[in-house]
Amino acid sequence: MAFELAALERNGAWSVTTLPAGQKPLTSKWVFRTKFHPDGSVARYKARLVIRGFQQVKDKDYKHTFSPVAKLTTVRVYIALATAKDWPLHQLNINNAFLHGFLDEEIYMVPPAGYTKARPGQVCRLYRSLYGLKQASRQWNIGLCRFLTSHGFTRSKSDYSLFSKVCHGLFIFILVYVDDLLITGDDAMGILHVKQALHAAYTIKDLGFARYFLGLEISRSKVGSFLNQREYILDILSDAGLTGAKPAKFPLPRGLKLATATGPCLSDPEPFRRLIGRLLYLTLTRLDISYSVQHLSQLLQ
Repeated sequence: MAFELAALERNGAWSVTTLPAGQKPLTSKWVFRTKFHPDGSVARYKARLVIRGFQQVKDKDYKHTFSPVAKLTTVRVYIALATAKDWPLHQLNINNAFLHGFLDEEIYMVPPAGYTKARPGQVCRLYRSLYGLKQASRQWNIGLCRFLTSHGFTRSKSDYSLFSKVCHGLFIFILVYVDDLLITGDDAMGILHVKQALHAAYTIKDLGFARYFLGLEISRSKVGSFLNQREYILDILSDAGLTGAKPAKFPLPRGLKLATATGPCLSDPEPFRRLIGRLLYLTLTRLDISYSVQHLSQLLQ
């Protein structure tokens, strides 16, 4: 928590002031997460200050919220291209990414729990897009796009999260998913310069060659790249209480026909809807369950 508050102050996220008449401050909360390595061991403990964005008023506290993220199809093609060309696949993470997005609106926040530099009755005037604000992801994406285009990158018209740069016949590609970046290409010095520029502008964590991206475990060898979601699958089985279940050859019994009029409705369908959503993401690497999951997803209502 102390590290998070220090980062917020260092980036000029807010200033302490009195609340102007007619303004209503937003509240915040702390969110704690444990981040893991691909093998399941603990990587670090993380505290994040999150604004309660549901308190925002449209056209007053925010206007637009849409922010692009990389299509999963693009992720697969991107990794396949890097593998086919034998290009290194680097992964970066931007530290406190949303703090680098500037707010256009006048927004105030009640001082967060643990913050002692505000006197009773004072509030924080926000200048940066903290996590939880409806426009936070959009403002960060706009800033990153400006940075990359100013350094010679061109944004793809097919996927707005893909950026490319060609210089003296050498290529650099960057794929953006919020604050996670994949960089590949045959311009080794160019990639190094991009990393240095990003670190100077935002401060980054250079994670080296990509090993774990969006829940995908990436294993690279001389014969190709292998993608799997082993930890993701184990999490699904654990949450569903099926870690001790025996494997089956087919995801659904042969000849099974399901329809909306078949059987009674579930008393609480939400856990099953969440499960179908997670299985849809699993089809990114497990194409063998695609038909069954798509069939079940047609019956969510």
